[in-house]
Amino acid sequence: MTGSARTAVVRDILHRGLQPAGRTGECSSFSLPDQSGECGIMMMLMRVIARRGAGTAGWLGGVMVALLALAGCTLPQDKTPPPQTYLLDATPAPAPVAPSARRSRGRVLLVTEPRAASGYDSNRIAYTRQPPKLDYYNDSVWGDTPAKMLLPALVRAFEQTGAFKAVVAPPAPVLANVRVDVDVIRLQQELMSQPSQVRLTARIKVVDMKSGHVLGTRVFDVLEPAPSDDAQGAARAAGIAAQRVLSDMTRFALQVAR
Repeated sequence: MTGSARTAVVRDILHRGLQPAGRTGECSSFSLPDQSGECGIMMMLMRVIARRGAGTAGWLGGVMVALLALAGCTLPQDKTPPPQTYLLDATPAPAPVAPSARRSRGRVLLVTEPRAASGYDSNRIAYTRQPPKLDYYNDSVWGDTPAKMLLPALVRAFEQTGAFKAVVAPPAPVLANVRVDVDVIRLQQELMSQPSQVRLTARIKVVDMKSGHVLGTRVFDVLEPAPSDDAQGAARAAGIAAQRVLSDMTRFALQVAR
């Protein structure tokens, strides 16, 4: 229905609303305004309210229809462009297998889904100018939470070592011998210096599944210069920082899981 047609429908509804109660077919002493469009409709609505009040169910229903029709014509459209979406490209480089890790080749490694600390557990890209205050880019987001995007990269990193018979992630039904838990403590762009830097702080814990003993735990903290002081620069630097952390984590896990 065109705008002019909707306006005509609303005018007709309000015209009936202006008729005196109990005297259908007889015109009201109120005359309809000559204006068309939103201004005229609003003037008619004000006349109906003044003439009838809110006591008549039929009139109230007509006014509701009129308001809905008017809202359909006049609600502004949101022209804000959608946010830019970035992926955490943490594809690890192939890592050689250390001689001390060869005894692990007959075992299965379970990599659980990483967890993230508060403030970093959403898809918002974080930055800071005055720590500990944390801000987020309004026009850019991660494709998923950084912690979730790290999971496939972690699996690939351990697979590429060749140190395990299999590397699995939940909900794989395979019984594992060793489990790796990772916590993202911090992932933020720091704008206090030039160039800005992305800081990634993460903790790894390696657990023997049979005994439940913790074989080792360590916190890794890296700073990676950002190519630009914006969300795109943050995403690129975060990917490189993640690659560095994953490389350190795989070496550590292979050492303690002998």
